[in-house]
Amino acid sequence: MAKKESQATQKFVDIESVRENTLTLKNGAIRKILMVSGVNFDLKSEEEQGLITYAYQNFLNSLDFSVQIFVHSRRLNIEEYIKKLEVRAKDEPNELLKTQLNGYREFIVSFVSQNPIMAKTFFLVIPFDPVQIPGASGGGLLGIFTKKKDAAGTAIDKEKDFQHNISQLNQRVDRVLSGLTAIGLQAVALDNEAIIELFYNLYNPESVEKKTLEIAKEAALGKTITDIIAPPAMEADSNYLKLGNKFVKTLFVFTYPRYLATGWFSPIINLPDLLDIAIFIHPVDTALALKNLRKKAGEVQAEIAEQEQKGMVRNPVLETA
Repeated sequence: MAKKESQATQKFVDIESVRENTLTLKNGAIRKILMVSGVNFDLKSEEEQGLITYAYQNFLNSLDFSVQIFVHSRRLNIEEYIKKLEVRAKDEPNELLKTQLNGYREFIVSFVSQNPIMAKTFFLVIPFDPVQIPGASGGGLLGIFTKKKDAAGTAIDKEKDFQHNISQLNQRVDRVLSGLTAIGLQAVALDNEAIIELFYNLYNPESVEKKTLEIAKEAALGKTITDIIAPPAMEADSNYLKLGNKFVKTLFVFTYPRYLATGWFSPIINLPDLLDIAIFIHPVDTALALKNLRKKAGEVQAEIAEQEQKGMVRNPVLETA
């Protein structure tokens, strides 16, 4: 049996470039990524929780475009802190303080190795997908009536389109920032270097992430974005995906629990494991949502009536649906 030819991992990276603090995909779509501050919801009073929930609801209802909430969870990198303790201990002339510093350093290293301290980072991804007009690029039926441009003219048009798309995306970013401010959250857009670092660590998952400085050096050498962030090896199986030396698995959840309480998702977010969570939020037309709701309510009522006619025992699941 012939051995399958391995494919370059760069092929599976759907990123074209990163410039002007914007992520460009291979299909021409662009993305802005905001890093958002967190809030300890459990420490808020009941009144404050209600205000935050109401503001968050208004924020989501005000959006007429999709957004993605992304939670990035990795082990806290304390290497620099440990190195500072080592230098501090070497420079300390007092032997007693030097002994205490060394003991404290050993305690921190031992404690973190047995009790991983996780760093949770929250992001919000704002998309803009330009409308692709068939034949507008000079091919197809419309291409018969359009004059073909040289490479320079095509590059100028692409740059104009990119700047126009950036302007449209920035308007969305401003709306999102206003909504997050109303909730009481602070947000800042990632720059080019931060975006490259984020996606490098996503495609190359490790317990402790690679430092920004090292990735910046690779970008300065003239490497493409796909060469920088692509994993050294990739293996796909029906039950797992292997990226480098790490085995990863994706779970797609498409329903919500029947009963939702305040902070119902906190136990998942606070898991002390190597974990990434993505929540996709898409706008739904109000008329369509009401139509589906009425249809579902009618189906439930019909099923309850049918069971009553058959003399069956009342089903509490249907009655609470």
